[in-house]
Amino acid sequence: MIRVLSAKAVALSAAFVFLFSDQVLAQNQKRADSLIQLFQQGITEDSLEIINLYDLVKSLSVPDQIIHYAEILRGKAISQKNNRYICLSDLNLGLAYRFKGELQISLEKLFESARCAEEEQNWSLLSQIYVEISATYTLNNDSRNAFLYSAKSIDFFRKSGNKRQLTMALVNAGYDYYVIDSLDKAFELYNEAEPIFKEIEFPLVEAYMIGNRALIYWKWGDYQRAEKDLFEAIETLESLGDQYGIADFYIQLGNIYLEQGQRKKAIEYTEKGLNIAIEIDLKEQIRDASKILFELYNDEGDLAKAVNYQTQYIAFKDSIQDQETTQRIADLRTEFEVGQKQVEVDLLSVQKRNQQLVSIGLSGILLLSGIFLIIIFRNYREKNRINKLLEAQANVLNTQKTELEQLNTTKDKFFSIISHDLRGPVSSFFGISAMIKMYVASEQTEDLIELAGDIDESVDRLSSLLDNLLNWAMQQQGQIPFNPRDLDVSDVVANIKNTLQNMADGKQIELITNVTPDVKVYADRNTTETILRNLTSNALKFTPENGKVELSAVPRGNEVLIAVSDTGVGIPKDKMATLFTLEEKKSTFGTKGEKGLGVGLQLVEEFTKLNGGHFDVVSEEGVGTTFSFTLPLYFEPSE
Repeated sequence: MIRVLSAKAVALSAAFVFLFSDQVLAQNQKRADSLIQLFQQGITEDSLEIINLYDLVKSLSVPDQIIHYAEILRGKAISQKNNRYICLSDLNLGLAYRFKGELQISLEKLFESARCAEEEQNWSLLSQIYVEISATYTLNNDSRNAFLYSAKSIDFFRKSGNKRQLTMALVNAGYDYYVIDSLDKAFELYNEAEPIFKEIEFPLVEAYMIGNRALIYWKWGDYQRAEKDLFEAIETLESLGDQYGIADFYIQLGNIYLEQGQRKKAIEYTEKGLNIAIEIDLKEQIRDASKILFELYNDEGDLAKAVNYQTQYIAFKDSIQDQETTQRIADLRTEFEVGQKQVEVDLLSVQKRNQQLVSIGLSGILLLSGIFLIIIFRNYREKNRINKLLEAQANVLNTQKTELEQLNTTKDKFFSIISHDLRGPVSSFFGISAMIKMYVASEQTEDLIELAGDIDESVDRLSSLLDNLLNWAMQQQGQIPFNPRDLDVSDVVANIKNTLQNMADGKQIELITNVTPDVKVYADRNTTETILRNLTSNALKFTPENGKVELSAVPRGNEVLIAVSDTGVGIPKDKMATLFTLEEKKSTFGTKGEKGLGVGLQLVEEFTKLNGGHFDVVSEEGVGTTFSFTLPLYFEPSE
């Protein structure tokens, strides 16, 4: 997805920034080359007029070159007390630092430019700077501030009647909504901008809008429309010479082909985008392309290339590493270590066979030639000793290989548990963000104060959950910890309900509990909560708005039947057969684009068996699904 920034940012990366009337609307590298050539002919920076120097700055597309000449422009503007060009030089510096990945310095320069524009009472320029500030906050994963400054710019442009600037602001805001998975709102803003392009000629921005909207079609599963529109956007950008948007859209095509299983095309277009991104130093695009190529080559079994792209991805990633990525790189390293051990074992086996052949040959020579009896005997004894050493070393290496595989299996389970259990509570914050936007729009400040308390409680619960999961993981000694005891089912169900309530509220889903009072089970608390948390999170994910999810528990003989029922989309019959296998690696998206890890149900079934219970599922498409499991009933010891 590409953000509309300014012409300078369009010339710098696949996020676009617009400097409007004062900026060109696409790259003008030929103009920049012509001005730079003046210096090569003996003309110095000091002799260049400030207007020509600014013309050079806005025509450049390499961040380091922009910083160099923008600093010269700023110094000349200060010496001439020309506040307008001071503002513009700070704005260009902010853009260049952003595309170098130095977001803190970028924001400092952009806010300096904003203060300058405010002092000059240049409200049009100030609104343009707000677009850039919004873009920078978006790159820093700060959606709240991104929305704040984006909204300010849209309000100004709607009132001013400047349609060109309004289209840029609308596409920017659409990007922000896309980032938080509010796809319907993003689509609405793009549709508002589309008819304006029919009134004005603005091919560059229109191309980015078409490309961005194509990615929404992709998220909605319309691969054919997404592919068609992306190629249309790329064709326009190629005619305009915009390599930056082309790089990003090629990478997005790679993502789409990857999801469809067209690996050859995915590799082709992702590598095209990566080559362009490396050539013009687009860190965000290098990071995204490296991640896609890592997944592709890993699935192809080319571990060397996979590790190379994974290392490149981590090097360019400017945010906290997510648990899934950390787990995958650990898997690759373990696979390499196990593979290397196996090679050593095979080599030793070959050496052993060779030594045996030599021994047989020497024995034959011993029978044929008594003259060399002593020499042959000594050689045979030495070879026999070496064989024993090699056999002992091979046994040790086989033992180490087995231990590594066992540890790797246990590690996989812990990463899966932590990833799944953290996803539910974190997803609840999307519900809170939707409520905040609703309260802000309706100016319900009292409800916002009350919601702040809910946020504090959600953070406390998330922190507590993280502490418990980490402590649990640290206590393991090569196996899953299992400490069964008496558990109050009402207490466990209430804890899960509190943890995921905000996620339910965000989708306006009724989350209810129906538990027989004073019922206890004999089970391990951590694995039991993991089972119930995974099932409830999945139910919320696949239930549309205004639906219902119910957690119930009733005694049944010597066991307790616990169930999670929903009124969601249901499970297709063709997927029921492979629901509990590890063959399916692809995640399934929820009703609002929520993404899962794809291994949660395998953990649920395994943990149910570990606690002495059994697991079942009943589902009907379009009606809903009920997952149920049993746990042993706890009996008070008799005195």
